Amino acid sequence: MPDLAVRRTAHFALTMSTAAAGTARLWQIFRVDGPSGLEMLLLALFAVLFAWIASSFWLCCFGAYARSRGFADKPPAARCPSGRCRHSSDTRTAILIPIHNEEPESVFAGVRAVCESVRAAGVLDGFDFFVLSDSTDPEAWIAEELEWCRLRRDAVPGARVFYRHRSDNCGRKSGNIADFCRNWGTLYDYMVVLDADSLMTGEALSRLVRLMDANPRAALIQLAPLPVGRDSLFARMQQFAASVYGPVYMAGLSYLQGPDGNYWGHNAIIRVRPFMRHCGLPKLPGRGPLGGEILSHDFVEAALLRRAGWELWLAPDLEGSYEEPPPTLLDHLKRDRRWCQGNLQHMRLILARGFRLPSRLHLANGVMTYLSSPLWLLMLVVSAVEAYRMEHVPAVTYVGAYPVLTWPVPHALAFLTLVLVTMVLLYGPKLLAYVLLLVDRDALNRHGGSRRVALGMLTEILLSTLLAPVVMLTHSGFVVSVLLGRGASWGRQERREHGVSFAAAARAFAPHTLIALGAGVAAWYFIPRTLPWFLPVLAGLALAVPLCQLTSAARLGRAARRRGLFLVPSERRGLPVLDRARALAETGTTRRNDAPGLLSAIRRVFADPVMVGVHLALLGGARAPEPDRARLSCLAAAAAAGDGALSAGDWRALLSDTASVSALAARTARSHHG
Repeated sequence: MPDLAVRRTAHFALTMSTAAAGTARLWQIFRVDGPSGLEMLLLALFAVLFAWIASSFWLCCFGAYARSRGFADKPPAARCPSGRCRHSSDTRTAILIPIHNEEPESVFAGVRAVCESVRAAGVLDGFDFFVLSDSTDPEAWIAEELEWCRLRRDAVPGARVFYRHRSDNCGRKSGNIADFCRNWGTLYDYMVVLDADSLMTGEALSRLVRLMDANPRAALIQLAPLPVGRDSLFARMQQFAASVYGPVYMAGLSYLQGPDGNYWGHNAIIRVRPFMRHCGLPKLPGRGPLGGEILSHDFVEAALLRRAGWELWLAPDLEGSYEEPPPTLLDHLKRDRRWCQGNLQHMRLILARGFRLPSRLHLANGVMTYLSSPLWLLMLVVSAVEAYRMEHVPAVTYVGAYPVLTWPVPHALAFLTLVLVTMVLLYGPKLLAYVLLLVDRDALNRHGGSRRVALGMLTEILLSTLLAPVVMLTHSGFVVSVLLGRGASWGRQERREHGVSFAAAARAFAPHTLIALGAGVAAWYFIPRTLPWFLPVLAGLALAVPLCQLTSAARLGRAARRRGLFLVPSERRGLPVLDRARALAETGTTRRNDAPGLLSAIRRVFADPVMVGVHLALLGGARAPEPDRARLSCLAAAAAAGDGALSAGDWRALLSDTASVSALAARTARSHHG
C-alpha cells in the first residue's frame, strides 16, 4: 500500500493539474480578443471552484481504488483477530446523549434501545449512559425526568442510566460535554457522544472500545453514521445517497487522512483524559456571530487533539452507527443555518498556532462548504453580465480614423467541453459507486438490484440537480447574513415526520421563485442566445416551492419504497436497534396523548409525591437568590391556583428553586385533599 505522504501528494497533484487544465482552457477562450476585467474575475472564480470539485472527484477515485483493493487507512487494530482485541473488563466507557428541547419519548426510547443492544452484546457492565439535558422548555425538562424514571423502572436490568439537567446553558453542546468532563470525566477511560437522533449497536460500541484499547495513541475514532429511519421522499433520497455513494467517499477520506482524522460531533469514541487536557475551547474575540462561543466545536477539538500529538482515525467499514436525517428540505436548511455560522467562524482559526496542515485543511473544507455557494452565485452573475457584454459588441469599431470590422469568435464548443468535464467531476463519483456496487452482488441485492439502483440514482441525480440551485441561493443568504452580523438562534430541531404545506414552502422559497422568473425574463430579453446555459439553474429555483412540498411528503416516500426506489439495506433485512427505538417511541407518544385529563408533564409531577422527590433530588438543593424570593412565592401561589398566565420563564424559575417546588407541591396536595 503506498505511503500516506505519497497518496496525499498524488491527490494534490491530480487536483491541481485538473484545475490548471480547466482554467487554462478557459484562458484560451478569453485571451483571443484580450481578457476584460470581468473575464479575469470569472477566470479566478472558475479556478477556485473547479479545484474544489476536482478535489472531491479525486478523493472518490482514491476511495474507489481503496475499496476495490480491499484496504483503507484505518486504526491498525481494525484488522486484528477478535481474540487479540478482547473487551477489557476494567475499561469504563460513558455514553453521552446531550439534548436540547427534544421529544423525551424519542430520546429515551433510543437510549433504551441502545442499552438493550449493549446487553445483547454481553458488554453492559462496561458502559454507563448519561442523558445531559440543556432543555430550556420547562415542559420538555420535566417530561425528561418522567421518562428517565420510567426507563430506570422498566428498562434493562443492570443498565446504569443517569440524567442531569443543566440550568446554565453556557457553551451549548460543547459546554454540556465540558460540564460532564469536569464532574465525572475522571471516572471513565472513554466517552461515546451520541446526538438525540443517533443510534449505535452494542457490537459497534464494543468494537470501538477494543480498537481504543489496542491503539493507545488514538484519542478519537470516528464512525460514519448512516442515515436511516425516515419515510419522506427528501429523507429517503438522502438515505439512499449515503448508503450507495457514502462508502466510496468515506474510503477516500480514510485512505488520505490516516491518523490526521476529524471529529463530526457525534457517533465517535473519545479518550477522556487527553480530551479534558487539550480541548478547552476559547472564546473568539469580538462579538457574534463570528466572535464569542465557538459553535462548530468538533473540528476545533479534533485540531487541538492532533496538535497535542494524538491520533484521530476514521473507521469507514465499521457498521452499527446510525442517525436520522432531517425529514424535509426546510429542516435540512434550518440545521445548515447554524452549521454555516459555526463553520465560518473557522476562518479565524485556520492559521491558529500549532495546528497541523491536515487540521487546517479540515477547517478550510468546512468553510468552503458554505462559502462555495456565494462563489457559484457570483460566477453565474458575472457570466451573465459578460454574456450581455459579448451580445452587444459593436459590429464596427475604430482604430484611429479607420473602421475595423468586429468578427465574433464562437466559443460554444469550448464552453460545452468545460461543462461536460464539470459534469464528469460532479457525477463521476456516483458512477464509480454504482460500478463498485455491481461488483458486490450482496450489497447490490440489499439495495434492490441493479435496475432499481440505477433508477434510484437517475431520480436522485435529477432531484439533487434541481435542488442544488435552491441550496446554493439559500446558503448564499446565510453567508451574507453571518457576515452582516446576524447570528443564528439555538432552536429546537424538528425530528418527526411532517409534511410542508404549500403556504410554508411559499414563505420560505417564494423569493427563489421570483428571482428565477426575473432572471429568466432578463436573460430572454438581453441574452437570448445564452439562456439555455442558465435553464438548469433557473428551473430548480422556479420549482422550489412545489419541490419542497412534494419531497416532504411521507406518502410519496412510502410509495417509492413499495416500488423498490431508494431502498437501503436496513429496509431489506431489518435493523433491530432502529426498529426497537421506533416501537418504544410510538408507545411513549401514545402514552403521553392518552394521559388522564391530558395533564401536562409539569402538573403530572406535582400530582405525584414520588416525582416531586425525584425532581428535588435532581435539583441538589439549588435555591434562588434572596431578592427573588418574593416573586417566586407569588408565582408558586398563582401556579397552585391554576393560573395559566405563567410564562415558560416563570415555570423555569419555579422549577429551578427547591423552596418553590416544595411550596408548590404542598399547595397542590392540599388542593387535591380539599
